Amino acid sequence: MPKIEISDLSVDYKTSHGNIHALENVEFQLEDGESIGIAGESACGKSTLGQSIVRMIHGGNIISGKITFMGESILDMPESKFDKSIRWKEISMIFQGAMNSLDPVFTIQQQFDEVLKQHGFDSNADKIIRDAIRAVNLDYSVLEKYPHELSGGMKQRIVIAMALLLKPKFVIADEPTTA
Repeated sequence: MPKIEISDLSVDYKTSHGNIHALENVEFQLEDGESIGIAGESACGKSTLGQSIVRMIHGGNIISGKITFMGESILDMPESKFDKSIRWKEISMIFQGAMNSLDPVFTIQQQFDEVLKQHGFDSNADKIIRDAIRAVNLDYSVLEKYPHELSGGMKQRIVIAMALLLKPKFVIADEPTTA
């Protein structure tokens, strides 16, 4: 059984000029341990594909298709179940543009704490966070800072650490080195 399988995925965005077809009939599957790189021109749907998989597609509508993860259809799954048991824990995404991925009113520590709290990690949270910070070669002092106090590269490494925090089985990286 493939780890992830995309079948006939089509996504549209509604605009004042009509629908824009961002993805049409996308199909692929990945087995455990496999990876794939998707390249294409700007605005060809690469980010839309990743956002569709993690069900965080802003302004777009999945009009057809199926996304199966470990044999289960994630598009048919209730949002609460997907959010609690799949997103970040099993499937994670490093979003393009770290500046937009971090909440400006919370410290980095608070943002890590929130991710862990949402997934039931109360004990050992500090060690998990420190291991993640160390894995991306940052000093622990970043935990006390707000996003605006960090460079673009530091923010990008924070976003990478957050995406890997819960040790997901499947990671989507949307231009992770553009900071």
